Amino acid sequence: MTKVIDEFIQSRFPNLDGKAVNPGNYGNPKKFARDLGHFLHDLQNLSTIVAPRPSFENYFAGSELVFFEAEMNDLLSGFKNLVPKNFMGMTFDLATKKAIKKQVWVHGNFVAKNIFVKDGELSGVLGLEKAVVGDPACDLAIAWSLFDSHVRKIFFGAAEVNQATIDRARMHAMRLALKTYNSNDIDEQIMARDAMSEILDELGYHGQDELFDDHIPEGDVNGIPGTL
Repeated sequence: MTKVIDEFIQSRFPNLDGKAVNPGNYGNPKKFARDLGHFLHDLQNLSTIVAPRPSFENYFAGSELVFFEAEMNDLLSGFKNLVPKNFMGMTFDLATKKAIKKQVWVHGNFVAKNIFVKDGELSGVLGLEKAVVGDPACDLAIAWSLFDSHVRKIFFGAAEVNQATIDRARMHAMRLALKTYNSNDIDEQIMARDAMSEILDELGYHGQDELFDDHIPEGDVNGIPGTL
């Protein structure tokens, strides 16, 4: 962990306490979203002098969205009955064309298991030892896992990010949802499925059956991969 990140996290959370966040264990949603957004805003405004860049060490988190295109195509191949067949050709491709305004500090693995709450309040953040300078969109993906559409706006406002960054973040959120859709961790699985539903609703895909592939992989029931 670099000195600037170490000093930042120590100043915010000198004594880590609490447990990993989930949609049911934080307090006032608007306040929590605001606090989480402010945390990212402050992180993004730290000095980036001599800061590390995305690499194998942090699984290239913070890289430009297009870097993950092949992985997204591979992930989507297993969810043809849930995700519109034109998702990559339209939604993902459009998001990759959104310019990155500024390279800033990013956590890179800003997911629920690394965000702690105590008495409903933000109490700590783990995993910053692999923080790098890159595209802030990856850290914003948590919004679709934790918040509804109204609270997401508060989170994005507190983080002070533009629409282009939000559009890229939505694709990072879909990537995470696809990767954890069948997680053995029940909280992670629920958040993944909720996030996917939120994203598809937000993009106006639900209710448009002609956009989906009719094929349901063998062994799946009711269009849910991996169910028995």
